Amino acid sequence: MKFEIEYAQFTKIVIDAENKEEAENIAAVMDGEDIAEHDLHEYDIWNIRQIN
Repeated sequence: MKFEIEYAQFTKIVIDAENKEEAENIAAVMDGEDIAEHDLHEYDIWNIRQIN
């Protein structure tokens, strides 16, 4: 049997903002380098399914 394993990486970072709207605006313009700076490289198993 073969199984497909799907991994997902979730990165949480903390930013300072006056309100949620400002936080959303900051998050929208962050680039990969900004995010990677805070990345812990932790993966969770998201899904496992049998394939034929």
